[in-house]
Amino acid sequence: MPFHHVVLFRWKPDATPAEVAAVKPALDALAPTLTGVVSYQCGPGLGLSETSYDFGVIGIFDSRTAWDAYMADPEHDRIRSDLILPIVVERAGIQFEA
Repeated sequence: MPFHHVVLFRWKPDATPAEVAAVKPALDALAPTLTGVVSYQCGPGLGLSETSYDFGVIGIFDSRTAWDAYMADPEHDRIRSDLILPIVVERAGIQFEA
């Protein structure tokens, strides 16, 4: 059964356009290097409502084990610590099987 991972981010008001722009290409480059990724999409929100988040990730993995490997991947850790954590003010996430 596919394992779904959905994450939403709100950026800090003082996050620069360059900092924000660095996140998507880094995640896009990471996904093809991983095993067990069925689908991986990410990108900036369109801001269509006042409750919208700034950026979202939808990863579908072939198993929980594949997701665990993604979460433990050193490059994923680098992206989180170097690119996302310095500019994130809020994060929401959910994982589910469907």
